[in-house]
Amino acid sequence: MKINIKRKITFEKQLIAIALLITSLPLILSYTNLLFSKLEDIENNTKTELQEIANYIGGSDLVKNKLEFRQNDYTIQKYTKDIIRNFKDIDIIVIADITGEKYSHLDENQIGEKFIGKDKKDVLESGEMYYSLMQGSMGKTLRWFQPIYNKDKQVGFVMVGKYYKDIVIINSKIKITYTIQFILILGIAIIASKLLAVKVKKAMHNMEPYEISKLYSEKKIILNTVNEGIIALNKNNEITEINRICYELIDGFDAEKVISKLEKYINSHDEFEMKEFIIQGKKLFISIKSIKNHKEYLGAVITLIDKNNISKLAKEITGVDQVIKNLRANVHEFKNNLYVILGLLQLKKYNDAEEYILKIRQIQKNNSDKFNNIDDYYVRALLLSRELVAKERKITLILTEESFLFENHKIVDSLDLITIIGNLIENAFEACSQSDKNNMFVKISLYEDDKIIEIQVEDNGIEINKDIRESIFNEGISSKGGERGTGLYLVKNRVELYNGKIEIDEFRHSKVFVIIISKGENE
Repeated sequence: MKINIKRKITFEKQLIAIALLITSLPLILSYTNLLFSKLEDIENNTKTELQEIANYIGGSDLVKNKLEFRQNDYTIQKYTKDIIRNFKDIDIIVIADITGEKYSHLDENQIGEKFIGKDKKDVLESGEMYYSLMQGSMGKTLRWFQPIYNKDKQVGFVMVGKYYKDIVIINSKIKITYTIQFILILGIAIIASKLLAVKVKKAMHNMEPYEISKLYSEKKIILNTVNEGIIALNKNNEITEINRICYELIDGFDAEKVISKLEKYINSHDEFEMKEFIIQGKKLFISIKSIKNHKEYLGAVITLIDKNNISKLAKEITGVDQVIKNLRANVHEFKNNLYVILGLLQLKKYNDAEEYILKIRQIQKNNSDKFNNIDDYYVRALLLSRELVAKERKITLILTEESFLFENHKIVDSLDLITIIGNLIENAFEACSQSDKNNMFVKISLYEDDKIIEIQVEDNGIEINKDIRESIFNEGISSKGGERGTGLYLVKNRVELYNGKIEIDEFRHSKVFVIIISKGENE
């Protein structure tokens, strides 16, 4: 099976390719034009020289007279040999009279013979001047034909030629020279492109453009994902980044006002964490962290956190909310009892008042006995107070007879147990309050041994909404609406802290939250 792996072309190679493309295209065009121009110049110069020699010969009285009187005595042959000797670009000179008889030739054996080339026709019949490229007795030759006149009468013609192979050799040498120059320049361009690419890549910290783009996108996502407002400053203390949370923390958020408030700390490069400020009418915890590289100041990061969120979270985590609820319930119950006793005393029902006080004492004793197996005083106090709330809401709170807890739980903190049990009970109360059933109950079962603590809270309130069942323990998810959705999230948080697990069992008329947490060290 073949696996196709797509490899991205590196930025260095791309830069080299682009540089070569930019360099080579005009280089190729210019060198091509230059080469053809050079070759054309060589051919034109050759033709011009052939024509000039022909003109020179055609103007010679010696040549004209010998041709007119047909005196083929080798005088013209000697004359042309001297010309060939003096002009290096001339290889052949053939002079013939009007009948085509040769008076000069490179091969003296051909003197006196007829010029047999087909290309002599126009110069003899119509007296035309022209170039011709033909295969002759001495090889392929570039020729210039020109008539010779004596007193307006054509007496013959001259053919001046250059071996074409010599022209080809010259052209080849020119092509080789220009090709070598082109390769050298292209090589220099490649080296320069490579050096440029290395320098640019180094400036980009050896990262590819797509990696930089990805990194920038990831940075933006990370900045906008965190729950704290973030303001980033460069080494000149100019704002370079602001995430969206800043605008959610403060209505009409103005970054300049934040910087103005913190200016003295920023300018002096002071660092601090979780310092409280009031900015644009909002209480915020602000932290400033300087960014340095070998003591060189590169900028700073400012984080903004809503104080209300911190306070709310602190209360939930430490169980303060549960303690407050317990106190309120106890105070409410105590006040109710005082009002009844006060009423009876005002009515002078002293025996009834005494009987009522004894009844309350017995109830408290029974309640205390009910939770005797719960040695953890914090949890027992929570259960006592929750029972008072349950009575007010007309809900029966049941603690199973086999329930018990130790006073100490090794690594497990009692306040964490209060957070878990208290939020589960409150969640069950809410479910019962929203139900129209009669005989509402919340049943609690607590069990502890040397290794684990098991907590079960069952209620017959409303069912869990199927739409949020999978995310009910996520922060901000609640079926109750309003500023809810932190209770079960905190339960999950505490359970995860102790490597525990949560299960929800749903029955026909009730549901039960089952939580098991480990008492061993957190691994």
